[in-house]
Amino acid sequence: MDLLGLFKRPQKEDLFNKFPDGVLIVSLEGKILDANSKALEMFRVSKSQIVGEFFSAFVDGGSNLLNKLVLQKCVMVSKARVKDAQDDYYFEISASRDSLVQKVYVTLRNVTNSYKMQNMVNGQYEIAKNIIDEKNNYLVSISGEILSSLATIDGFSRALSDGVGGVLVDKQMKYVNIINKNAKDLTYDLEKLFTIFRLESNLYQYDFRNFDLVNLLNAIVKQYAPVFARKKIIFESNFSAIATRGCFLDQGVLEYVIKSILDAFIENVQIGRVALSAGNPPIAFLEKHDFDAKVSKDSNSYVLFEMKASELFFDEDELQTLFEPYCTLNKNKRPLSTKLTFVLAKKFIKYFKGDIWVYSKPAFGTMVTFVVPLDRK
Repeated sequence: MDLLGLFKRPQKEDLFNKFPDGVLIVSLEGKILDANSKALEMFRVSKSQIVGEFFSAFVDGGSNLLNKLVLQKCVMVSKARVKDAQDDYYFEISASRDSLVQKVYVTLRNVTNSYKMQNMVNGQYEIAKNIIDEKNNYLVSISGEILSSLATIDGFSRALSDGVGGVLVDKQMKYVNIINKNAKDLTYDLEKLFTIFRLESNLYQYDFRNFDLVNLLNAIVKQYAPVFARKKIIFESNFSAIATRGCFLDQGVLEYVIKSILDAFIENVQIGRVALSAGNPPIAFLEKHDFDAKVSKDSNSYVLFEMKASELFFDEDELQTLFEPYCTLNKNKRPLSTKLTFVLAKKFIKYFKGDIWVYSKPAFGTMVTFVVPLDRK
């Protein structure tokens, strides 16, 4: 046994070939001066077949690519020419220049499989996105026809129940009322669904203008107070904490979000208490949730809404998917409109550069909290 061999200093050639990546030494003119064994293996050539050849003969981009890698100190992927290869190969390449010896050191790593997979995934994503966009545009374009047909069913069923076609017996009236209710519910659900499609297709038209926020909220309370009273549900409101009444948003969208959440409460609550309050959030709240640099001014830049239903409860599974439009849980028998309400609320509020949270506990009920800026200019 050659024990002395254990203490021999490794030769330069041995170190060169021990690198896990392919290494090329290239002149400033772009000629390959040397290659380690890993690089030879990657290109499937012998040293005599690669030394003296130009770098551009083996890698797309050649000297221009090397210059870019050296100057920008970056890593890039380029197509490589591997001897006798039937398929394309891609190498991850980095380079650095030694100004003393006027040489460029190039490292190579074979990323063919991952690069092809990424291209395939990206390509499939683009195909899928185009299909989804086309589908959404189509559904938006025919939404008028579908909703018009439902409006006809709703109108004629109400006309029948009003006796336009003659007096109905009790059984007939029961069936007509069922038709009328289902037509209304389906119209309500489809209007929300088509709105989601319109948002996803970037076809939704916003109308930003100045309005008085407190006046809007008082009008909503006036409209909904009788509805809650008929259901024997206590409805409370408080907007005294709003210091800044002026608002520059899409008034119709903000009104739609608040009303839709109240509708969801009405649909899912039979007894108890519903509350709607609004005020300017404390700076600590804005900082905690990482809102803009506007927190450095004052909290009056935002408005915080809190909407609570004491007898409404979403379990953990529902909460996790409440804002995901195409995720359903079969065990929950809630109306479709409830889920669509929160999906749309999230999309609209995020567009306003705000955010929304839903908190729910059995003994507490459900609290919907959302924040939007008062000015989205």
